[in-house]
Amino acid sequence: MNTVFNKEVKQFDKISLDELNQTSSYLKRIDRKFLVTASDFKEILKDIVNDFKILEINNKRIFSYDNVYMDTEEHLFYKQHQAKQNKRTKIRTRLYKDSDLAFFEFKQKENWITQKYRYSFPIEEHWTMTKGKKRFFEWVWQAMYNWEKAPTITPSIRTKYKRITLVSKDWSERLTIDFDIKTENLRNLSQDEVNLKNLVIIESKSLNKDCTSCETMKRHGIKEAKSCSKYSLWVIYAWLAEKYDTFAETMNEIRKIRMQTLKNRFRKTKIETILKQNTQKQNDRKKNLVKQ
Repeated sequence: MNTVFNKEVKQFDKISLDELNQTSSYLKRIDRKFLVTASDFKEILKDIVNDFKILEINNKRIFSYDNVYMDTEEHLFYKQHQAKQNKRTKIRTRLYKDSDLAFFEFKQKENWITQKYRYSFPIEEHWTMTKGKKRFFEWVWQAMYNWEKAPTITPSIRTKYKRITLVSKDWSERLTIDFDIKTENLRNLSQDEVNLKNLVIIESKSLNKDCTSCETMKRHGIKEAKSCSKYSLWVIYAWLAEKYDTFAETMNEIRKIRMQTLKNRFRKTKIETILKQNTQKQNDRKKNLVKQ
């Protein structure tokens, strides 16, 4: 699926990583998510090509990401979201595979506003909770939770995916588009990896309540996904969640997208079968004519 959008992304004006970082870090922003199929996303790209620039690094516009999410043994961070707590945390290490960069990230969401704190570390430490990461986590946690003692966290879920990054030409919005998504349970490596084919997750990081992508989604009849924490979804798919009613609507939307993939595959197989049968019939007729 990494080549699915190659044609569409070539139509965008490019922006370098330095230019992107100089515009706005978006470390404090309003987050929105949208779930679409690959075919719907192609149409959306055509609609916003004049409003956004695309990140390009070393002539590449589609990049590979590898995340390892951390949580407590009881999955406290998942439960915060499932319980709809106003204040919730997400911890991960992120490896940018195309540029060999890695960051430890502490994301805190409160009153619809997300703040992110992070620092870089050697890529060989991607899978581990080192002393440096532990100190950084404890320091930010205490600042966020009134000096409450930080819990113990360990690697929980791994996700791999492809990403496209767009930034609006007025610098007010950044879009990250994730696809070809795979996730696995790091606490049970014998469990099969989950492949979310045909699912595209569009995440808007905006400085304003009104944004370009929101208007575009309305025109395409796509509603904002409710309760769509990506980490929480991965916990559910890894069968680690005791309750997930908060995410029921989002799970139903993903199920529809996955079912559409199966239907399309069945339709393609059926068409291919019919074409083979017709070819065989034509060959049989030619043989009969020759015999006559």
